[in-house]
Amino acid sequence: MSSARRRTFPIAFAAVFATLQASAARAQHASDNPVDSASDAFGLTLGLESVGLYSPGSVRGFSPISAGNVRIDGIYFDLQGPPSRRVVEGSTIHVGVGEIGYPFPAPTGIADYNLRSAASDRPSATTIASVGPYDAAGLSVDGSIPLIGKALVLPIGISAQVSTQSLQDGLYYPGLTSEVTSVGATPQWTPNSRVTVRALIDWQETREAKTLPEFFAAGDVLPPLITKGYVAQNWAKNRNTTINLGGLVTAQLADNWVLRAGAFRSTNDNPAAFADLYTNIQPNGQAEHVVVSVRDQDAASTSGEARLTGTFRTGDWRQQLIFAARGRDTTSRFGGAAVVDLGPALISRIVQAPEPDFAFSARTTDRAQLRSVGAAYRLDWRSQGVLELGLQKEDYRETADSPGAPPSAISAHPWRGYVNAAFAVTPRLTAYAGYTQGLEKSGVAPDSARNSGAVLPASLTWQVDGGARYAVTPKLNLVAGAFELQAPYFNLDTNNVDRELGVQRAKGVELSLAGQATQRLSLNVGVLAGNVGITGPNLAAEGVGSVAVGQPHLFYVAAADYALPRWPGASIDVRVLHLGAAPESVDDRVSTRPLTVLNVGARYRFTAFGRTSTLRIQVQNALGTNAWSQLSTPGVFQWPGPPRVFAYLTTDF
Repeated sequence: MSSARRRTFPIAFAAVFATLQASAARAQHASDNPVDSASDAFGLTLGLESVGLYSPGSVRGFSPISAGNVRIDGIYFDLQGPPSRRVVEGSTIHVGVGEIGYPFPAPTGIADYNLRSAASDRPSATTIASVGPYDAAGLSVDGSIPLIGKALVLPIGISAQVSTQSLQDGLYYPGLTSEVTSVGATPQWTPNSRVTVRALIDWQETREAKTLPEFFAAGDVLPPLITKGYVAQNWAKNRNTTINLGGLVTAQLADNWVLRAGAFRSTNDNPAAFADLYTNIQPNGQAEHVVVSVRDQDAASTSGEARLTGTFRTGDWRQQLIFAARGRDTTSRFGGAAVVDLGPALISRIVQAPEPDFAFSARTTDRAQLRSVGAAYRLDWRSQGVLELGLQKEDYRETADSPGAPPSAISAHPWRGYVNAAFAVTPRLTAYAGYTQGLEKSGVAPDSARNSGAVLPASLTWQVDGGARYAVTPKLNLVAGAFELQAPYFNLDTNNVDRELGVQRAKGVELSLAGQATQRLSLNVGVLAGNVGITGPNLAAEGVGSVAVGQPHLFYVAAADYALPRWPGASIDVRVLHLGAAPESVDDRVSTRPLTVLNVGARYRFTAFGRTSTLRIQVQNALGTNAWSQLSTPGVFQWPGPPRVFAYLTTDF
């Protein structure tokens, strides 16, 4: 970080902090605990921690972000770069029974980001100082400034940190650091009791982001384990800037009608990025070392939605009519990669190579446009039975202009429908079922393909699921369900043409146990058992196995938090993450071994100098697990074994 930045950010922190602590207010975030807050085990991020099976990047073997299934406070948003914690308090995954009551759901679930609260008419602030895991450290100040009482409130925050990158939830790599700075605000204007207007202003920059090496075995066995620690090239550092801007409005137009609308601009600029690859690895660890570099990759999207909801009550019946229009216009520039062969290398003794001269080629420009109108109906009988159905007409167009290839274009104009239902069989037992159709972008054939630059057909997807929710106690719910999700499968065939080779079909069962088991014990347990299978003609001849790369047959996350009876404000917790064996190669001939990770920790909430604080300490990977793990690509990374400490102090002002 430059000396100018080192001087600027302490001043900025001081200015924000001085403004926000003008007077004390009620606690804001010192008591945050995702295990206590989650209503299910399907995925909740709250502050610096997450619980549950899924995240915005991974649900049932697919990605809601890649599929375009992202929302901000329930409104459609085409996300190009993740919003910072300066503007969102976390995210919630809506899938299975969690989609009941959520208008216009989608296969792979919905990732809904929650804007920071702006409800108080008194100044407030929360500071978080964190250290670990490994070399990470950070400081953030987030708060709320009432400019005109409750009528105009300014939630605003700033953060600077050295971050250790998370490869999967709770899986970190020593030395894999980056410098991250973020500034954001979500002003809220409430001119009267019927109208609320919110703005979104978010900027986040990542610098000096080191690159994780990926390893590819030559045969049917995994590479030999290597010395732990950061082993990538020191000069292979990525840079990235994301900006998210927008506005939302909620207006009570009449007694029965509410309008919600939002418009957003999301950009993601990557001026430098690298891939550090060790290929054709032999049993003795000998490999070929290849580095891929790209420059000036960027994406920008304008998106939004307007939704009109009418609610009508007649006796025990409650009906809703929903009309929605949404759209997005996304332009991205990518490709032009430079590949340098650094020669033979031994993965157990990786050495630093001089930075080579990269020769970049022209980039591909891709533009995707989506327009959608729809209507939905919801019928609720005494909260005992719910029926929801909806229909959307979509108009999708995508064009690509690639160097050395003719322009390519596709279009699709499907109808999309959904139907969900839930019924209270007994006061404790509720059954649910649903069917949802979707439309997703499939991308562009890579430079290595014979049809390089060709736009791949849009993916028509569908999902069916069903199950039951049982209230074990008034505060502890068990959800058991089964699902099937289908999407086209694209890959290179034996003629090196990127095309649809078959279908991906995810089948499985989910279990979720979440809530308070006792007054002092909170649980969050999620289990996913199944697989993402691939079917199609002559897949074996195309070198494609029957199971998608990186998809374990068994995946579970279990967390428990226990409040100590003789130490008020203190709790202890454990978290277990298990990744089952998963294919590492496209032909399924190489698989990673099962991996289990244990984290143990504690929280202590206390008051000092009139301020409420919480000290959080966690020992991650307490058992020292050390094994190869997959990245959902035909490659692996070594998940290192040393236990490490993660700690942070949250203070409300």
